[in-house]
Parts: sequence; C-alpha cells; structure tokens
Amino acid sequence: MPFVAVGSSLQLSTDETQALKSLSVATQITTKKALQGSTADLARLVDLIPIKNTSGFSCLAPVFHAMLNSVQVPHYVNPKTIPAIMRAKWALKGLVKICTVAPSVRGGRDDGVTKYIVRRWDEIYPWMRFFARNCLPPPYDVSVAPPRPDLCNVFDAAMLCIHPLTFICHRSEEGRHMLRSSVSVQHYVAQLWVLVGNLRGDVLQGDPGTTTDGLVSMLRATFALTNYVCVSESEDPDKITLPLSNYIHAAGGVKPVVITLLRYIRRITRDAVAVEEPQSWTPRDRSVQHLHLFTTGLRYSFQFLQTISRQDASCRAQLIRQGSIRTVVDAITQILPRILVQANKEIDFHPELGLAERQNVLWSGYSYIASAIRDADDGVTGVCQAIDAGLLQTLEKGVVCPPHANRRDHPPRGRMGDIELLLLLATFFIYHRVVGSIFRHWFRMQSAPTEKREIRDEGLGAVLQSVLTSTTDAMEHRSVEPINFHEYRCSGPGCPMYASKSVSKKRRCSGCLISLYCSEKCQRTAWRNGHKKWCQVLRCTVGEPLQSSPHAS
Repeated sequence: MPFVAVGSSLQLSTDETQALKSLSVATQITTKKALQGSTADLARLVDLIPIKNTSGFSCLAPVFHAMLNSVQVPHYVNPKTIPAIMRAKWALKGLVKICTVAPSVRGGRDDGVTKYIVRRWDEIYPWMRFFARNCLPPPYDVSVAPPRPDLCNVFDAAMLCIHPLTFICHRSEEGRHMLRSSVSVQHYVAQLWVLVGNLRGDVLQGDPGTTTDGLVSMLRATFALTNYVCVSESEDPDKITLPLSNYIHAAGGVKPVVITLLRYIRRITRDAVAVEEPQSWTPRDRSVQHLHLFTTGLRYSFQFLQTISRQDASCRAQLIRQGSIRTVVDAITQILPRILVQANKEIDFHPELGLAERQNVLWSGYSYIASAIRDADDGVTGVCQAIDAGLLQTLEKGVVCPPHANRRDHPPRGRMGDIELLLLLATFFIYHRVVGSIFRHWFRMQSAPTEKREIRDEGLGAVLQSVLTSTTDAMEHRSVEPINFHEYRCSGPGCPMYASKSVSKKRRCSGCLISLYCSEKCQRTAWRNGHKKWCQVLRCTVGEPLQSSPHAS
C-alpha cells in the first residue's frame, strides 16, 4: 500500500516506499499512521530514531519532508492551526535527529545535510523562523518569556532553530554559500547569535536532563562557526557574498556586535577553563572532546574578530575602545596552560585534536592582536593594551611546556603568529607610552619564579629574548634626561665649542630659530657652508616657514 502524505497530493516515490521496507514491521506501521495524520505516531516515530547510528533510519527523511510540505506556516496561532504546527515540529525534529550523526561524504554532492536540509531549505527555513519567533525569548532580553511556550519548549526550539545551521556550516559547502548570500538567513543567524550570547546558565526550559553537559555552553561554542561563516569569504571566488554591513545591521549595529562578540570570547574561555583535566589524553576522552569544542569555538570567535576589524573601520575602532586586545590576551593567558600540553604520540599528531591544531587557536588570537595594532589609527594604544594585559608574560609561558615522558621530538610548529606579533611590538618601543607600559610590567616578569622546563619552541624563545633585550634598552634610554644639543654646541662647521657660557642664545639664527653660534664668525661660516639652503626646512620644524630667504643675524 503506498504511503501518502496527509492533506497533500504529495506521494512518496516507489524508491522511497521501497526503502521504508528495510525498517522493522512495527516502525513501518507507525510510519503509515504518521502519514495518515496521527501526530502521536509521528512523535513516536521520531523517538524510535536512535541518537547514535541513524544511517539505517535515513529512509525516513522523505517522510518528514512530506509532512512539512503538507502543512503551511500559519500567520496566526489558534486552535485550528495548532495540529499542523505540532506535525511540523515533530517532522523538523526528525530531520534534525537524522542529520545529527549522518555520515558526511567528503567531496560528494549527496551529503546527508545537503540532501535533506540545504536542498529542501524552502520547506524547512520558514518553520525554523516560526519556532524562533514564537518559542524563543527575545534576543536582547532573554528574561522575557517566549510568546507561545505551549507550542514548543525553549530546549526543543533551540535544537530546531540552531542545529540545522550548525550541520550546514560543518558539512555542506553549498549550504555555507547560502548563508553568505541570503539577506534573510543572515538576519536570522544574527538574531540567534545575539540570543545565544545573552543566555545565562547551562539549563534551558524544557531540558530533559538526560546529560550533564552544559547545553548553553555547547551552543555558544558551536554557534561561533555559524557566525563566522556568514561574514567569511566563499571557498569559490566566483560566488558573490553579502557585505559585512548587512550582518552588522541585522545584529543591531556596530556597538552591540562588538559587545556581544567580546562576551562570547569571555564566556567560551570560562567554559574551556572549567573543563576537567583529561584523564587519559586520548581522542575518546570526554574532557579532551569538550576542550576541543570550546577552543575551536574560541578560534572561530578570534577569526570573526579579525574579519570585522579588517573590513570595517568603525568596528575596528569600537573594538579597541571596548578593550578587545585585552580580552583576547586574557583568553590566551587562561587557555594556554590547558591546551599547550604534549601528552603522547596518538593525541599530539591527531589531525583534529593534535598540538598543531591547538596551537592554531593561540595563533588566531595573536594574529588578531597584530592586525588590530597594524591597522589601527592609534597603534600605540593597542600596544599598551596588549602589554598591560600581560602579553609578554603569556608569550614567555608559551616558550616552554612540560617535558615529554617518552619522546624527545616535537610536533611541527605551524603558523608563526606569535613571532610576527613580537617583531611588530618591537617597532613601537620608541614611544614613551609603550616604554611606560613595559616599565610597569618589567619587574613583575623579573620577580616571577622561573621553573626549569624543556624548551618547546626555540624559534619563539630566541625572538622573545631579543625583544626583551630591546625592552631593556628602551627603559635605559627612558631613564636618561633629554639633552637639547643646540643649547650647548655651536653650529659652526668644525667648531669644538660646547660650553653654554660661550654659546649665547642671542646668537640664534633668526631664520630657523634652531642653530646657535659662539661667534659671528661661526655664524657667517655656517651660512656660506650650506645653512642658507636648509634654513627654511629647519624653520618648518618649529613654526611657519619663511616667505623669503632669511639673512644671517
């Protein structure tokens, strides 16, 4: 007997009907009743899908699509529309459950997420917006109750509205381009990003409590990728992406975007630091997996930070004013001891959890600091922020790490964001404010107890030592009283007179107002030997240039 979607002429194809026969008889009966309009059987069908290994239940995806296609998103919620809303909720929940652990096809176009979500986006997206609008709290005031919590609790609504976006960003290139090119979708993502950033605690209303993992913390970490994808450049240079201003406008403006982003970084850092110490340092260790989740979210937050800073001058200035450099340095300082650990060959050289990937988190932060200083109108303020936040001390800790228990060789270094940042800092040591910041923190570094540990990174250590030597020279020059040389030395060519009693201010050149002479003879000699040519140039350094060549006084 064919499976027909209720309330619609849509009928499952022969191949789709044949695929359902691979399920158990009881599941086939439940599927048939669900398609006939039974919401209870549709909910039971979703519950039958296991959390792990859903590949055997992927044949139910056409059933859920048929259910979504058979109902329209209502303009108003009333007793007549509630049954259709319930069917759509369970159908969407079934699709999310199937795609949760659906295997991704590397380089293929039949990836489960692309097939079941991206290419049926016109059916799914309107319902995602409906549940976000009616069942989630307002983005900017999460203490306000949702408009219709009776339709769907906050826990389920968050799953329905956020998880499809997460799947798209991780596993579908076609879907990522859709996020970059759709105004409506970017507005939707921006509102959800603000909402997740404002959520507090780790428990949502309706949470079944089947896991001890902090749901809000995990949403925050995973949503950082979705947010970054919307403003990043496409993998295909021929595809058009929306300007950054569209996303900033959707999120409420420059200042709300900056404040929310820095809040994300601080809270993800707090969640990463709170992870329990791994017991085995293996890819299967739960603490290692959670640490990887949070540090990956932190890396994408750093990359989003760098993207908006590079593309928008107002964002760049607002980030500096809100202390973004200080926030990034604090985040790196806190997570560095947790992730810069050499444990064993299995984990250190793992393609996703290895030391090289963990280092990329730190270097993403260093790269933002370097770009913010280099591109800012006032780079000195950025350098002072970084030094006052303890950047030099943090880099010093990155030179060393606990010694290997069994192995003496080290994983590859990767990108050199930290060395580039150090070399950039050294170019600002000529400024008095920067030297003052160094001076305040120098004694803290000198008095800190030193622990003899194996040097992890000789390249970083050598550059850091060179920069610290430069800071010493800068502080020594800072302690020397400035000497105004022309107050003491005669400007006459070859004149050895230095004593101030012999060099009178009355014999100052009236043209440049800089050169002083011990006698009229030296003054005339200097005028003939070239002072006539550069007198106006020297005058420009102290005031308005003369309109005509000055006469020697």
